[in-house]
Amino acid sequence: MTATGSVAVLGAVLAMRATAATGEFALARGVELEIRGIPALGQEAFTGSWGRAFMGPSGGEDGGDWADPDGVRAFVSLAGRQLRARVAAPVSWEAGGRFRVRQLRLNPRAGLPLLVTGTVRTGVSWRPSGPAGSSVVAAPGSVAVLGQPVEAGTTSVPATGVQLGYPGVTGAVLTVVRTDVRKTSPQTGGGARTAEAGMILAISGRMFDASGAVVYDGPLAEVTLGGASVDCAGGAARRGPGLIPPPAPAPTPSGTPASAPPATGDGPDGTPTLAESLLSMPAVPAGCSRPSA
Repeated sequence: MTATGSVAVLGAVLAMRATAATGEFALARGVELEIRGIPALGQEAFTGSWGRAFMGPSGGEDGGDWADPDGVRAFVSLAGRQLRARVAAPVSWEAGGRFRVRQLRLNPRAGLPLLVTGTVRTGVSWRPSGPAGSSVVAAPGSVAVLGQPVEAGTTSVPATGVQLGYPGVTGAVLTVVRTDVRKTSPQTGGGARTAEAGMILAISGRMFDASGAVVYDGPLAEVTLGGASVDCAGGAARRGPGLIPPPAPAPTPSGTPASAPPATGDGPDGTPTLAESLLSMPAVPAGCSRPSA
């Protein structure tokens, strides 16, 4: 299987992990990490999430829980951690997160962090009185894999076995597919009233030994940063909180980002982003009433 095909398969597997849910909710997650088990590289499989803020139809605000029962902190270090989920029915449903990845390593032998980011901000909102919002914000060049900036789209990153922590690997080429999810449902009609946001990085690699023979070619890991979702159509069965990314953007030459849709409510003029505004908003108690269709 090719690296590109393997990434698509891994993304589909993550998407299927979503579970059914009913009613209204606002949800924000910190980091969701899946590491592929690869015996040929001595890499064990891992799946876990770290950080969660959730609010249901009863209304109110959750400032986030950073307990780590899955053990994600063995692989990831964060700074500036903030999460928030808020339901003030029938006025608003909002969720978002803000943090930076100090380092992400797939194994303790790695000579370099696989992933480092500046501040990543995500946010979603839905209000009957206005358009739904979905935002993913990271400064250009602030998301890097093995020190190479990775923008939305597909980027090739050269690597060594020492950098990755894989004995027996001399050289490698990583394929990084970054997808900034900004997804909202139609504002009118009686259908779903939902919004989703998050940054997904799917990383695969083609590994070579000293003779040039291929040791491994396939997916390595997938990480979702700041996954946020809201559903304010109470009483209807929905796919559970979690991100299903759109098809991966078409590959671009190494280091050349594919075009990405503009972030909602953010710009170089200093206008606060959706997530930034959300995280500074005071709590507002709320009931469980719903807007009319």
